[in-house]
Amino acid sequence: MKKLQIVPLSKMEEMRKYFYKYLIELSEFDPDIKFDEKVTPIYNWFECYWKDKKRYPFYLIIDNKIAGLAMIRELDNMLYDIAEFYVCPEFRKDGNAIWFALQLTELFDGQFVFSTRFTNPRAIKFWDKFAKLFESNEYIDDEIWRNWTIRKNNFKNHTLNLAPIYFDLIKSGEKTLEGRLNDEKRKNFDIGDKITFYKEPEKQETIKAIILDKYLFNNFDEMAETLDKKLLGFENKSKQEMVEIYRNIYSSEEENNYGVVIFKIMVI
Repeated sequence: MKKLQIVPLSKMEEMRKYFYKYLIELSEFDPDIKFDEKVTPIYNWFECYWKDKKRYPFYLIIDNKIAGLAMIRELDNMLYDIAEFYVCPEFRKDGNAIWFALQLTELFDGQFVFSTRFTNPRAIKFWDKFAKLFESNEYIDDEIWRNWTIRKNNFKNHTLNLAPIYFDLIKSGEKTLEGRLNDEKRKNFDIGDKITFYKEPEKQETIKAIILDKYLFNNFDEMAETLDKKLLGFENKSKQEMVEIYRNIYSSEEENNYGVVIFKIMVI
């Protein structure tokens, strides 16, 4: 289970320990980070996030464990800076960092800015990917920094029906890939959009997921050769059995006309 949590004043010193781990790691890429005689990172604005009403400290919580932190500053009316952002190494998988960043933007309306040094290629790659989730995004480079601006667009909401066995696998987190024809309806599904799944046949129970990525294939055979069948919900099936299940739903004509799309999803 994932959630965001505003960090109260009573947890400030606890957060400081995680924040210093972040600064120590970041110092490999940022020569401006300095240390005192006790080799403690120097950061003059940490306590401001509990004194200034326009600063917001957040935790990322996964399965009741602290998995990351972020610090947001309000620079102007509806303009926010993702000043600091960190996901603990053991949680840097399954799209957790993208989920965390997206959820932060859900809390505020308006524009966001964020920057990273060119000396940190992993951060450049991550923030480029994140920015491209927004229809309105741009960046400006100087000699040292890449500086992004994103303007929130309205991510779309979609609905899909699922057989009980696949619904339950998504709900448990075992199935994180959902395959469909790439028809006119699914072509409208984009990264960052949300899907509400309805459990057949009653369609009373629902779960919501966010699209983290999407993959296109010419046919189901190509999909089966490329992707992990367990993540598709077919751990105990052969690749051929898996393909036949899809072809019992879709005709060969539909498969040839539209191809296949796979959504990488995360329950929210």
